[in-house]
Amino acid sequence: MMPTLDIDSMRALTVIAESGGITRAAKRLNLSQSAVSHKMKRLESKLNRSLFARVDGRLSLSTDGEKLLDYARRMVKLHDEAYASFHQSDLSGELRLGITEDIGAPGMAQILSSFSTSFPNVALTSRVAHTPELVRWLHGGDIDMALIEVFETELQPDDHALGQQQVTWLLAEDYILEPGKPIPFVSYHKDCFYKAWAEKKLAQSDRSLRLVFECPSIDGMVNAVRSGLGIGLVNLNVLEERQQGGRRGDSRGLKIGHVDLPQPPPIQHVARFSSGISTSQMDKLLESIKKELLPRG
Repeated sequence: MMPTLDIDSMRALTVIAESGGITRAAKRLNLSQSAVSHKMKRLESKLNRSLFARVDGRLSLSTDGEKLLDYARRMVKLHDEAYASFHQSDLSGELRLGITEDIGAPGMAQILSSFSTSFPNVALTSRVAHTPELVRWLHGGDIDMALIEVFETELQPDDHALGQQQVTWLLAEDYILEPGKPIPFVSYHKDCFYKAWAEKKLAQSDRSLRLVFECPSIDGMVNAVRSGLGIGLVNLNVLEERQQGGRRGDSRGLKIGHVDLPQPPPIQHVARFSSGISTSQMDKLLESIKKELLPRG
């Protein structure tokens, strides 16, 4: 008989491609790293092909791996559609979701796609923006549910925690703060809640910020800091993920956290609802998000 390609291995391959590595894929799949590696070795044995190659010390898909990935994505999508057709929910209606870029990046598109497949009668729309804008949309009724970042000191009773991360100061290696002068600050935008925290905290010691650069992307912000325009605050986990993803220039010429300034508290990624009360659609989506994002113990 012809060897079969099992759907679990196909799914693992797609998650490895989306996550950028076996270790992070294992966390998303709730499997050990060795179990995921074994699935890939078994696939390679069945096909008699090498699916991975190392480029500049990083594991990446080989030409055959990329070819199989195309089939794997179609197989997983068809499998999930077939399964959902026999387990369709009568859940229906509209759900307007807002997401920050940091939460939206790793695997969120797949979560939303799977949700839409499982609940085809729910009209799901998603928008990406920064936390302050998403909060305004919630208050204005423009969205029903938001996945946002807040400092732990600003958590609300109805927030659903999705994971803690750390914010840290970022500056060029040779950057020197001038005593007694406003601190040149690189910000994502004028309403950035990192900036708001820094202004409030520094004011307690009679210090201030001077906004020197605004950029909505972390790429522009990091490059501005590296060039010496000023200093900024970044999500340390996002910065590390970018380094692991092969963006070698991200840490070159930068100093992380080593500065005589107040250290920010951890942030929480949370789900927040427009009225503080969830609907059935929100509960189901939140269940799917937690299943993928929260660590299993």
